Amino acid sequence: MLAAVASHQVKAVTRSRHPALKATEALAATAPLFLLLFAAAYFLLAQADASNVNVETLNRTDSLYFTVTVFATVGFGDITAASETARVLVTGQMILDLIVLGLGVRAFVGAVEVGLQKATNGV
Repeated sequence: MLAAVASHQVKAVTRSRHPALKATEALAATAPLFLLLFAAAYFLLAQADASNVNVETLNRTDSLYFTVTVFATVGFGDITAASETARVLVTGQMILDLIVLGLGVRAFVGAVEVGLQKATNGV
């Protein structure tokens, strides 16, 4: 789902008359979706087995908070992955965070360059 949204957004950037503005809009739509998918996964993981995290209950807000602290590499430590399954999911998120920040941003920057080139050439 995320890949489909990101792919659609990159295409929209390359076709836009204002690619830099469209890329900003695309990042504003894609990044929250990425974070919400992980927050939902952490919430469901905690609902399946409370011992997956170090807190008694992990509600939706806590799940989003935990996701953002991992994404931002802040990791306050108040919520931690307690089981192997949870640690694998967190590790996966950290790897995907790097990919999103590296390749994802590069894809949107590249799309802006293509869009600007098309606009300059009148295509």
